[in-house]
Amino acid sequence: MLFRRRSPTCPDPALDALLVAPAMMVDPYPTYRRLREEQPVFWSDRWNAWVVSRFADVAASLKDKENLSNENRQALLFAGLTDDERQSLCPLRHYFAQKDVIGSDPPDHTRMRALVQKAFSPRTIAALEPRIRELAENLIGPAVRTGRFDFIHEVAHPLPVVLIAEMLGAPVADRHLFKRWSADILGFQGTGQTTFGPAMVSQKSLVEMFAYMNALIDDRRRTPRDDLITALALAEEGGQGFSRDELLATCNTILTAGHETTTNLIGNLVHLLLLHPAQWAALRDDSTLIAPAIEEALRYEAPKQRNFRRVKKAHTFAGVEFAENQMVFQVIGAANRDPTNMAEPEVFNLHRPKIEHLSFGHGIHFCLGAALARMEARIVLETLLAHLPRARLVPGSMQWQERVQFRGPGRLLLESEES
Repeated sequence: MLFRRRSPTCPDPALDALLVAPAMMVDPYPTYRRLREEQPVFWSDRWNAWVVSRFADVAASLKDKENLSNENRQALLFAGLTDDERQSLCPLRHYFAQKDVIGSDPPDHTRMRALVQKAFSPRTIAALEPRIRELAENLIGPAVRTGRFDFIHEVAHPLPVVLIAEMLGAPVADRHLFKRWSADILGFQGTGQTTFGPAMVSQKSLVEMFAYMNALIDDRRRTPRDDLITALALAEEGGQGFSRDELLATCNTILTAGHETTTNLIGNLVHLLLLHPAQWAALRDDSTLIAPAIEEALRYEAPKQRNFRRVKKAHTFAGVEFAENQMVFQVIGAANRDPTNMAEPEVFNLHRPKIEHLSFGHGIHFCLGAALARMEARIVLETLLAHLPRARLVPGSMQWQERVQFRGPGRLLLESEES
């Protein structure tokens, strides 16, 4: 399906240019502040979409299932390509036209979420704690003994990838493939339009991943195991299970979402705490502060900075007319620092009496893996505190990832204060 849209006029081209400036990769918050204050519902020519930035507006649009849709959102991204380019991208376009647990609306979303939710029940998540603790110990202990180590490469990336691979039933030895596939498949998204090159890279990895997942699914249907792929392949809800396309799309979503957000959460959490030594010291002395530290890190640095939805029904939002098949970006990173929603939002403070954020979404698409991500972050922090209570950042070593949707360190060197 190809959506042709008539675009509004951008009211502030200078502000629009900031949305694609290199500075957005390093510090997007000055631009977010201008959006909230000057253009809270803003048409961006650069993103080819509406940009919503205030907390109340983002929360309302995330929750709106009557006017906004998660289905076939990515079709909007291909509208600016030539006919030949779109033809070359048939596999990618077909994939993103499929429904999965995220890319669907009720009633299909209700059915698929019920199928997947069984694998993320509180009881199932709690049973994973010993394995997460074992992974954290095996990664952090040896890394600390080297004296200086890259926390992202040694801990924050491998732990969530290994865990989600084990849960799915995929060989852990293939985790380097999962990382590449995930980065490539998500790489062409993040604004309301794409170019042919990144989309072709995404398609190549998608085809590879589907061949891999198809083989695993076929194997589990022949020989069931105690893993998530088996559970999903054999699951039924109200007498109906997943179609093959839905199953492939859902496995891909679980694999990518199951580690991207958690890696960024863990990296941001440790980075922020060590940037604020007094708060790291308070945490070291009082472990009850770990839970609020995780929530404050989620608020202050949203692991996924933006979400997008398709307008399925023309309507007025915050005084602005949204037309059918326009795209709406909900900028979670901006909403989480809205001063109308909390005092001193630009301050990282784990002692806040109330910490409110939208980093796991809102409404029917609230993240199924939120409890698991929080538990992984808690256990990693507990283990790091046990092994390296006097941790510090190596000056000048931190580098942000250069990714438009996600925010987190790509490199973060740690050492002991006693080094």
